[in-house]
Amino acid sequence: HTFFATNHGCAFNRLQYSAAFVATMEFNFALGGFQLFLNTFGWEIIGLIMVWITSFMNNRPCLWTWYGFYQVMESFLNVISVSILRRHLMVWAIYAPRFLFSSVFLILNCFGQIVVYLLSVF
Repeated sequence: HTFFATNHGCAFNRLQYSAAFVATMEFNFALGGFQLFLNTFGWEIIGLIMVWITSFMNNRPCLWTWYGFYQVMESFLNVISVSILRRHLMVWAIYAPRFLFSSVFLILNCFGQIVVYLLSVF
């Protein structure tokens, strides 16, 4: 997973806040937030694009379906984990941030699936 290979983690203190200040002389809240979002989830977006290109260039749509299934199952298992461990001492330190990041990954994947469907229709 490239998310962890780039020294990111599923904790809020592992966000690389310095990415919000790259290439600007003054701080712009919207631009800084967008840069932080791209720094945190950019590899997921690139991975989504690469799976889409590989799937449709090699005429293997099952690869695209499997990628979507993997994201849904990861989020589903995180929901089960958080619901079972909701009274655990470390729920807000470990399980809730992992659930939040998994949810954002799933939203990005669903958005990518919708974009690919709309591109294939038109």
